Amino acid sequence: MSGRAFAVLALAVLAVSFGAPLSRLVEAAGLAVAGWRMVLATAILLPVAATRHGLRLEPRHRGPALLAGVALGFHFGLWIPSLWLTSVSASVVLVSTAPLFVLLASPRFLGAAIRPRNVASCLLALVGVVVITRGDVRLSLAALAGDLMALGGALCMAVYLVVGKRLRGELPLARYLAVVYGLAAATIVAGVAVLRVEPLPRTGISWLFLLGLAVVPTLTGHSLLNWSLGHLPAYQVNLALLFEPVLATVWAWLVLAEVPPLHVLPGAALVIAALAIEFLGGRDG
Repeated sequence: MSGRAFAVLALAVLAVSFGAPLSRLVEAAGLAVAGWRMVLATAILLPVAATRHGLRLEPRHRGPALLAGVALGFHFGLWIPSLWLTSVSASVVLVSTAPLFVLLASPRFLGAAIRPRNVASCLLALVGVVVITRGDVRLSLAALAGDLMALGGALCMAVYLVVGKRLRGELPLARYLAVVYGLAAATIVAGVAVLRVEPLPRTGISWLFLLGLAVVPTLTGHSLLNWSLGHLPAYQVNLALLFEPVLATVWAWLVLAEVPPLHVLPGAALVIAALAIEFLGGRDG
């Protein structure tokens, strides 16, 4: 089983890494891209979940599911637009700090103590974030705004992960994802309406990229990651995810001809090193 599980995990990380470059290929407002990604993913998953498990939630699950869905909606609503403001490499590295926010919330919400190794990894990641954001200040205020949005996306992802930890254990995976994806889609669509963002892409081929976003990083990548968590220790799954910023940067270089700014490289190295220190030491899975 371990060989099959590692193969599935590798495929999951590969699929997730296409999220940023596929988003940038869509000719539309960033918030609209986020909305269509979740709307299409929900439309595909909803019939499957409804047929296999039904969509009814117990009253005790409804509040947490609502919070998880809204948090996921804010995650994509902040992170995907950031890709148009800062570099793909900076955005993906900064949004990948979500596990460190989970770590900080663990004593209060998950009953896990913070150890000296945890403090060291957080401080190292903080230095990396400062290196990236200070470099982007010199480039433009827009780049800094993109960095802050990506960090906000990481914080929202941490909320989604903490709240969803119990729900994933109590609900069938397809039902959980269908409900949470649907709530995330509704959250982003509401944001598009309130902010009066142009909802439709400007080119026909953009619909193909949007469908790719729904199928590849969302339905394939995230579903396989959740499957991997049931067959491999959690630290191994988190370690594998450290390759996402690396792969996303490579795809952005090859597909978008976007060379990472020089200041992003040392900052990214510090953030990834911090995450590696954290999860290499966390083998309790």
